[in-house]
Amino acid sequence: MKFALLNLPEICIDFAEKIDSYQDVYDSINLESIYEPIQLRQIIKNKMSVVITSHEDLIAWQKEIAFSCVVKMRKVEESIYFLLKERDLYSIAILLRHHMELAGLMTLSVDVLSDSLKSDDFDKLTQFITKTWFGSSFYNNPKFRDSEFAFGTTETVTVSAMIKSLDKFIDNFRQFNKIEFPENVFTKNYSWLCQIAHPNSASSAFFTNSENATNGFNVTFKWTGDFDENKSILAFLNALYFNLAIGLTNFYLMLSYSFHEDMSITQDENIAMKGYYEILNRFK
Repeated sequence: MKFALLNLPEICIDFAEKIDSYQDVYDSINLESIYEPIQLRQIIKNKMSVVITSHEDLIAWQKEIAFSCVVKMRKVEESIYFLLKERDLYSIAILLRHHMELAGLMTLSVDVLSDSLKSDDFDKLTQFITKTWFGSSFYNNPKFRDSEFAFGTTETVTVSAMIKSLDKFIDNFRQFNKIEFPENVFTKNYSWLCQIAHPNSASSAFFTNSENATNGFNVTFKWTGDFDENKSILAFLNALYFNLAIGLTNFYLMLSYSFHEDMSITQDENIAMKGYYEILNRFK
C-alpha cells in the first residue's frame, strides 16, 4: 500500500509520501497479548462503573485503547487507499471521519490520564475508563444496561470531546515548538467531513447537476459524485496526514505510562519522545 504510487495530482505527492512513511511505524508495533482481569462493577447514586481493583485493570484499559485504535486506523487507511484508486471520494470522506475519531479517542485518553495525574484526582479517569470500555449508557442508566439490547446500542464518550482533544494537543505542542498544523484544524476538518457524511442536502449536492430555471433550479441526480477532484484529494490526504501524526504520537504517549502494583504511575520519557520525534517531528 503506497499512496505515492497512485496516479495522484502533483500537489498531493508530498502528503502521500508522508502518509506512506508511517507504514514503518505501524510495522514496528508489537501487538502483545493483554491480560484482562475479571472486572468488578458497582452502582453508586444510579451510576454504574468499573471498580479499579489493581494496576492490572489500568494496564488492560491502557493497552486495549492503544492497540484497538491503532489497528482500526490502519485498516481504515487500507480502505481509503483502495477507494482512492477508484476515485470514490464520497466514501473516503465517510471513512476519514471515522479515522479522525479513532485518533481523537487515543488523544482524549492520554489527555484524561495526564490531567488525572496532574490533579491527583482519579474519579474522572475511572468514569472515563468505564465509558470507553462499555459506553456512556452503561455508566448512566442501570435499567438500560439490564435490557437485552444494552450492549448493542450504548454510546461512547462524545465525539466532540475527542475532536477538541486533538486541537488541544496541537495548541499545547505549539507553545514550545514551531509546527505546521493550522489552528483548530481538526474541528474544521471534522465539520466539513460531517457535511459530506450526513444525509442532508449539502452532501446530496455532490451527486447532482443544477441549472438555473425560472424562480428556481432544475436539479438532476446522477450515480457518480461531482467533485473538484484535485482539490478534494489534496484536502483528504491533508486530513489523513494530520490524523496519523497526532494519533500515532498519542499511541506512544499512551504506552509511555506504567502502572505499578502500589497503584503509582510513572512515565517513560524515552517512549514519549519516540512519539514526538519519530512521528510528530518526523519530517523536520
